[in-house]
Amino acid sequence: MSEMALKSFQESSITIEEIQKLKEKVRRLESLIEVSAIISSELDLKKLLKLVMEKAQKVMDAEASSVILLNENTGKLEWEVALGEVGEAVQQKAVLEPGQGIGGWVVSTGKPLNVSDVRNDPRFYAHTDEITGFKTRSILAVPLMVKEKVIGVAEVLNPIGRSTFDSDDLDLFTTFSRQVALAIENAKMYRLQLERQKLEQQLEVANSIQQSFMPQQFPTSSEKRFAVWAKNIPARTIGGDFFDFIEFANEQKLGVIIGDVSGKGIPAALYMARLVSDFRFFAQSNNSPAACFTTINNSLVRRSRRGFFVTAIYLLLDVTTGTLTMTNGGHLPPLWYQKGVEKVSWLEKSLDIPLGISSNIEFSSFQLQLNHGDSIVLFTDGIIEAKNRSGKQFTQERLEQCFQKQWDHPRQLIQNILEEIKLFSSGAPQHDDMTILALTWW
Repeated sequence: MSEMALKSFQESSITIEEIQKLKEKVRRLESLIEVSAIISSELDLKKLLKLVMEKAQKVMDAEASSVILLNENTGKLEWEVALGEVGEAVQQKAVLEPGQGIGGWVVSTGKPLNVSDVRNDPRFYAHTDEITGFKTRSILAVPLMVKEKVIGVAEVLNPIGRSTFDSDDLDLFTTFSRQVALAIENAKMYRLQLERQKLEQQLEVANSIQQSFMPQQFPTSSEKRFAVWAKNIPARTIGGDFFDFIEFANEQKLGVIIGDVSGKGIPAALYMARLVSDFRFFAQSNNSPAACFTTINNSLVRRSRRGFFVTAIYLLLDVTTGTLTMTNGGHLPPLWYQKGVEKVSWLEKSLDIPLGISSNIEFSSFQLQLNHGDSIVLFTDGIIEAKNRSGKQFTQERLEQCFQKQWDHPRQLIQNILEEIKLFSSGAPQHDDMTILALTWW
C-alpha cells in the first residue's frame, strides 16, 4: 500500500469512528426528545415512569432500572418503578430505610453516584438482591430533584457488554433524571388538579343536598298571626349551620330551630342532615322543646363516633296566644325585640349543654309571652363574629343597633342585618358560616 493510500485509510478510519460516536449522540438525543414527548402526552404517573425508564434503560444498555421515591410520611424509600427480570419482585418486597443503600446515600446527600463494583462499596445494600435473586454488579444512581428538594433516586444497573458506566453515561442519565423529576412533578400537579376538581364537584353536590334539608319555602299564617324568614350563608361550599320549621297538624303551634354543628365541611354537613331528620321526626312525638332535645341528644350520643356536637335552640310558638317556649342547648341567646316599648334584650335563660356530648341529660324550658309586633331573632356565631379587614368582630352590640333601621317584616330585618355586616366587613373574606332567622308574632 502506498504512503498516500495508507494516509487516506487512516484518515478514513478516524472519520468512521467519529461518525459512530456522532450517531450514538444522535441516538441518545432522539431518546431525550422522545422522553419529552412522553411527558407531554402521558399523565398517569405509573405509566409515565415506566415508559421513561424503559427508554432510559434501553439507551443506557443496562440490565435493569428503577425509580425509588421518598415517602414523606414514613421517610422510607419505596420502589415506584422497577424494570428488569426481577422488577416485579423488587416493587413488592424492597424498601430502604433513610440513608440505607446506595439509593439512600444519593437521596440523603443529593449527589449522583457511579459505583463500578458494588462488592467493594460498603454503601451497597445486598438485601434486595437476596430477596429477588438478582445479582447487582454496578450501579449508576442520580438524585431526582424538584425545586432543589430531593424526592427520590433513579438508577440503572449492570451495563450490558461493559464492566461499568462511564462519565458520558452519567451525564446522559443525569439529563434523563431531570426529565423523570419533571414527569413526577407534572403528574402530581395534574393529579392534584383532578382531585381538586373532583372535590369541588362533590362539594357542589353536597351543598345541593344540604340546602335541600333546609326549608326552601317558609311557613305562612292564613290569619296573619306570624311571619318568619331565614338566611343561611356557608363560609365554604358546605357548612354545619342549619335552621328548620315545624308546622303542626292543628296549625296552632309553630316550631322553629336553629343550630351550629361543630366542625366544617362534608362530615359536619352529614351530621347536620341527620340531625334535621331527627328533629322533624321527634318534634312530632314530643310535646315540648325540652323533651324533644332530650330525645335527640340521647340519639346523637349513641351513634356519635367523631366527637361531633351541636349547639341549638328550639322555639315553640303558640300562634293564637303568643306564648313562646324555648329550650337552648348551648347556643347563643336569641334577641327579643319588643315593639311596644322599642326595646331589644337578650333571652339568656334556659341554657343547657350542647347536644351530642353526654347522654341522659334533662333539658329545661323557658316560657315567654310575646306582645303583638314582637320579634325573636336567632343566629349562629358567624353573624356576630364576622370580621373586617382589621380583624375586628361585628359584635352583639352592632347586631342590636340593626333594629333601629326601618323594617316592617322579618325578611327586611334580616336583609338589614346582612347589609350591615357586609358594610362592616369591607370585603374581608367570610371565615365562618352565617345563619340568621327572625320570627314576628302579629
